[in-house]
Amino acid sequence: MSYRLVLIILLTSIVPHINADIDKKEVGALRTEEIIVIDGILNEKDWSETQLIDDFTQQYPNEGEPLSEKTEVRILYNKEKIYISFNCFDSKPDKIVANEMRRDGNLWQNDNVYIMLDTYGDKRQCFFFRINPLGAKSDTAVTGGGENLNGSWDCIWEAAGQIHEKGWTVEIAIPFNQLRFKPQETMVWGVNFGRNISRTNETSQWIQVPKSQSWPGTFHPIYQGKLIGLQDITSPAQLDLKPYLLGGMEDILEDDQWQQGTAGDLGLDMKYGITSNLTLDLTINTDFAQVEADQEEVNLNRFSLYFPERRDFFLEGSGLFAFGAGLGDWGPPPLSVFYSRRIGIEDEEEVRILGGGKLTGKVEDYSIGALNMTTAASGDTPMTNFSVLRMQRNILSDSSVGFIMTNRQSDFSDGFHRNGGIDIFIRPQDQWRMRAMTVGSWSPNPDENDIAFYLSNNWRNEHFRLNASYLDIGPDFTSEMGYMYRRDIRSLHVSTGANEQINKKYVRDLGSGISGRYSLDHDYNIIGWEIYVGGDISFPQGDGVNLDFQRYYDRVDESFSIEEAEIPAGEYQMNQTSIGFYSDGSRPFSIYTGASYGDFFQGSRLGYYAETQWRITHQLAIDTRFGQNRLFLPKIDLLTTTVIGGSINYAFNTRIFTKLYTQWNDSAERASANFLLNYIYRPGSDFYIVYNHRWNTSNGFETNAWTILSKLTVLFSI
Repeated sequence: MSYRLVLIILLTSIVPHINADIDKKEVGALRTEEIIVIDGILNEKDWSETQLIDDFTQQYPNEGEPLSEKTEVRILYNKEKIYISFNCFDSKPDKIVANEMRRDGNLWQNDNVYIMLDTYGDKRQCFFFRINPLGAKSDTAVTGGGENLNGSWDCIWEAAGQIHEKGWTVEIAIPFNQLRFKPQETMVWGVNFGRNISRTNETSQWIQVPKSQSWPGTFHPIYQGKLIGLQDITSPAQLDLKPYLLGGMEDILEDDQWQQGTAGDLGLDMKYGITSNLTLDLTINTDFAQVEADQEEVNLNRFSLYFPERRDFFLEGSGLFAFGAGLGDWGPPPLSVFYSRRIGIEDEEEVRILGGGKLTGKVEDYSIGALNMTTAASGDTPMTNFSVLRMQRNILSDSSVGFIMTNRQSDFSDGFHRNGGIDIFIRPQDQWRMRAMTVGSWSPNPDENDIAFYLSNNWRNEHFRLNASYLDIGPDFTSEMGYMYRRDIRSLHVSTGANEQINKKYVRDLGSGISGRYSLDHDYNIIGWEIYVGGDISFPQGDGVNLDFQRYYDRVDESFSIEEAEIPAGEYQMNQTSIGFYSDGSRPFSIYTGASYGDFFQGSRLGYYAETQWRITHQLAIDTRFGQNRLFLPKIDLLTTTVIGGSINYAFNTRIFTKLYTQWNDSAERASANFLLNYIYRPGSDFYIVYNHRWNTSNGFETNAWTILSKLTVLFSI
């Protein structure tokens, strides 16, 4: 343990101080006594009285040049709300792309504008709001200096848009009681604004984000100017009560007998602002009937699948609890010490959550997250309590150090499992990031007591990137409140890549990458290695092609099964080639498709997939997904696994949405359909109608369950 601590101390000692003064731009907000009607029409007098911002700079494609279309931003406020308007001129208003009305839809595929508010001014966390010309909106809570994005955070705010002959305008109103900040007589917040123009592929900001940071850089609060002029505003300790009432019917096939019944329930969510910085969330008899089902996947290896969290209570503030290895990278993390899906889900089945609470926020230089939940007994699983405490302290100009403690307790004596660890994040400069983490596990079972640690170093500029990481997970390390891909591993991973903007008639960008991974167990035996080489090309219209080759070695210690096929223990060297194509997502119809072929243990595999988006109108959209693997294995001529899914989305307006979501997984011999109607009848209050239908497909499509529910939530603010 001592040499790991020395490494962490050494990292902190060699880091230079970060220059926080990236830009000294300021914008003032004007206090207004006018009633600002959020309708997308900028006809209130005070809009013309406040400071104008119109100096937007391109991030892409022509970094550093002015935006091709004039854009104006203005800010007003009163005691309760901050108001922001955009006037987006467009020389070709008939070419404006606006085909999305859903809340939290793919607005980045439309013409859009966005606001980043760093309400603490510490360049570590912020609130991010995006709006398109139709007034559709999305919001994201950002923590960890832009490394952790929670797109499922829902703020109660207003937005409206209008398309006209000179372009389009939007108006936004954000209540101060939806934001966290430290009240002062005169406050200075960090702020940035952006505009994206689809037809020209232009991205731009008021405070320019370097092109080397690509789209993730727009979420980094280090790129900010100053918002000044906010005076005499408060975010008072506020109590929000949100009870729900649920009722419905269900029919379930068990042991060849239909079990019919009615469903009725009620519960309560409560949010209390202890201070403007700390929020306490409490929940009683928690229900997630309106949450969409997990996307079906086929598991072609011996390790568990990772599914993202979809439940609102766990998503809000989730970035504060992030702790592990590879978090924020593409794909599932190899280790996440807190994985909220361990709470209320056992063996893919929901377990009743009796209640619990969560405290999140910031006190001076400390970020705090604490959670405690209790689930009811279910089957062989007794009543269980889950708790986690996460704390981070700001150090230097843009770095942090922290710790985490988790506990899963199944009874009041020895039925516990715990993890505890410390981590550090250092950003010597914006292009360079370093992480270090160590965590231990302990329980009454001595075979579950061990440690894991992780080191990573990531650097990139406009043309190149270089990443290196080392992960060590002990043979007895466990994390029953977390997710772990595998244990007993020492893995070194190195990757590098290059990207060049061509901007020629037929080619926009060229990219290439190479990576390698080498893994041992703790007896220093090789358990796997991997070499990857790939490249991609994008075209001026927004389409692109990628091609990659992979060679890897895998040691299988114990045989495992994929349907009726058994993969025996042994050592396997395999090759795989993949090709993919994608079209510009801003078009009414877009596709992402590809195929791969190569070795599959003692046989071979041919896989192909296709995902499509069809925006028929700005209200109606159809999405489809198809994936199939054809496995050629000894003693089996052909084994096929297929997943098909699709959704039909219709938005009556920005407050009433419907969605029909269907899936079929032939490997699991199941199909399902889910229909959801969501009516936001007033901000923060919803009415849902949910219909779920499940089929067993082992012998045709045979219904084995259906449920119809209605759910009403009402928000009371005191």
